[in-house]
Amino acid sequence: MNYQIVKEFPHPMMEKGKRPVISIYVDTHIKKPDRLENPIRFKNLVKEAQASLKEKEFKGFKDLFSLFKEMEEDALFWEGATESMAILGDEDECIVYKLPVNVKSLAIVSDSFYIKPLLRSFQSNGHYHVLGLNRDNFVLFEADRYGITEIPVDASDATMEGVLGTEKTAPHLSVASIGGDQSMYHGHGGAKDERKVDQEKFFRHVDTFVLEQYSKKQKIPLILVSPDEHQGEFRKLSKNNFLIDEGIKIDGDSLDKKSLYVKVQDVMQERFKKELKDRMAAFSEAHAKDLGSDDVIQIGRAIVEGKVASLYLEENTVHPGRFDPQLGTVMQGEIADPRVGDVYDDMAEVVLRRGGEVLILGKDEMPTERELAAVYRY
Repeated sequence: MNYQIVKEFPHPMMEKGKRPVISIYVDTHIKKPDRLENPIRFKNLVKEAQASLKEKEFKGFKDLFSLFKEMEEDALFWEGATESMAILGDEDECIVYKLPVNVKSLAIVSDSFYIKPLLRSFQSNGHYHVLGLNRDNFVLFEADRYGITEIPVDASDATMEGVLGTEKTAPHLSVASIGGDQSMYHGHGGAKDERKVDQEKFFRHVDTFVLEQYSKKQKIPLILVSPDEHQGEFRKLSKNNFLIDEGIKIDGDSLDKKSLYVKVQDVMQERFKKELKDRMAAFSEAHAKDLGSDDVIQIGRAIVEGKVASLYLEENTVHPGRFDPQLGTVMQGEIADPRVGDVYDDMAEVVLRRGGEVLILGKDEMPTERELAAVYRY
């Protein structure tokens, strides 16, 4: 058995329905000498998982635990440590997420993977395009929580010269005769107007190119990075619905890639905060119309009926027990039982499978005083 480092969430392995499964989260150190503790932490968490398995189940996980031992002793595996890791495995498969946020170290053996920490990591600063635009050229990036990468674009599409070539607007001249054979040439509009026409042609090309080749295919937000004077001009003609209102008014050429990434991350963070405020207001309105709830029993029933559009869960909270995805009932449990599971996590998985969304929020971000809330589709 081998492990696979993945970025996709949810991952197909989570849909297999094998049980039990093992979820291990390691809050890792990045710098030496503390980084040397990471494999030790992992080893101790593996022991916790082993202790949670029933004797008859242990044999089926023999290959996985052998793999865990190899991972523990693999210096290269720990060399590229991020803020934390999520390691999920069943009897025949193992995936690893390297996360850019801190999580609480834990090991859980249950009938489904524990995914709340992953949800928290993936919900903000997700996946987006960044368009760096100047008057006569552009550069395109793809970014996510892991970093930013330039997308290679041929000069024939990325520069005004490549796009317009010999089709650049020629000066408009008229001829007036001054007696005899002498003539005077009058320019209409001049070089300034010609540049404006060419710039508009180029901007329209950029908009169409990015929309057709990237935005329509990946359906992710697009952040515009360009000087202030180009922001309005480009937005006025753009037909790209994925272009977000928040832009960065600066010449992208003045930034190195690291500085650019910091700025676009700030934009996405602010966008996420604004969305949270809007969601709070939407929940209050929905709750008043019986189209939302913060009662765990009512929400459980609504989930199995396919009514839940959005589920909000408070971070670092656990409701010991199990959620029945067929009946929508909640079975209480004792938190001391390592196999009891988390009702909230079970609910989150079902909502995602049914096409809803799940957000993990801080206590002060929740739209209600309770640990969960939901907005219904109808």
